[in-house]
Amino acid sequence: MPNVLITDHAFPSVELQQQVIKAAGFTLEEIKPHCKTEDDIIRRCVHADALLVQWAPITRRVLEALPQVRGVVRYGIGVDNIDLQAAKDLGRMVSNVPNYCQEEVSDHTLAMILSLARRIAHDCDQIKGGGWGIGSFLPIPAFSSLTLGLVGFGSIARKVAEKAKPFRFRQIAFDPGPLPDVFATAGVERVDRNTLLRTADIISLHCPLLPETRHMINAESIAQMKPGVLLINTARGPLVNEANLVEALKVGKISGAGLDVFEKEPLAADSPLRALPNVILTSHAASVSTRAAELLQIQAAEAARDIVLGKRPAGALI
Repeated sequence: MPNVLITDHAFPSVELQQQVIKAAGFTLEEIKPHCKTEDDIIRRCVHADALLVQWAPITRRVLEALPQVRGVVRYGIGVDNIDLQAAKDLGRMVSNVPNYCQEEVSDHTLAMILSLARRIAHDCDQIKGGGWGIGSFLPIPAFSSLTLGLVGFGSIARKVAEKAKPFRFRQIAFDPGPLPDVFATAGVERVDRNTLLRTADIISLHCPLLPETRHMINAESIAQMKPGVLLINTARGPLVNEANLVEALKVGKISGAGLDVFEKEPLAADSPLRALPNVILTSHAASVSTRAAELLQIQAAEAARDIVLGKRPAGALI
């Protein structure tokens, strides 16, 4: 009987996955304790026909050692922990859950944008410390005077753009991928990367973590930004060089940052980000809602089922 294995996950239970896989006539096995290393996966998943994975590393070495595995499904959108080229070379399917948490992340992003633009985090921090008054936070521009720049214009960024419209921001976006009509339909001006860095008052990151995007926010790119810019990252932590960001926040080059993701997680207890008054920090929580978590489990299990059946999942990348 075909067997689907869960290498690791963060759900209270896997009952929703069980229902999908059992209905297809397959077995579902949850590896405990969860796999954390290549050796864990190779040793314990040799009998799998498909893998459901959250953070476990699916490298070329892993795939070569598991010839029975027909494909891998990632719980989520990003596939940073899966070697896509190796999977392609070896003829294995890889799927994610592409529509996962789009509403949640776009809501979270907009909440951070609005809070920082209105200096809510700044004011809250000073009041808790005994202070009062907004003089040190001025100027506070009207939303209609601000340009929101979206780096990446995939489905989540487009939802941010849609939800931000009632707040009257001018909106621009940089993404080399989508066709021009995608921007036109959204009512967002397409610009190049340097133009966005120079002109945006608020920069929100919505791109994947690739070799070319790692540390895209660094001392050089920050130097191109307008004084007092706001930075939002609900995408991938390593898009930002945190040491460079901290320095920019301390001197006011970046007047505020909203960060849901970090270079290393959990964020170190001694990280200087924790002590800055002009930063909103959340615990990689932008994707979280009860409904989103339920749909993630169901749709990931459906993708694994399809792989075993020889079908191409809706979220197939390879």
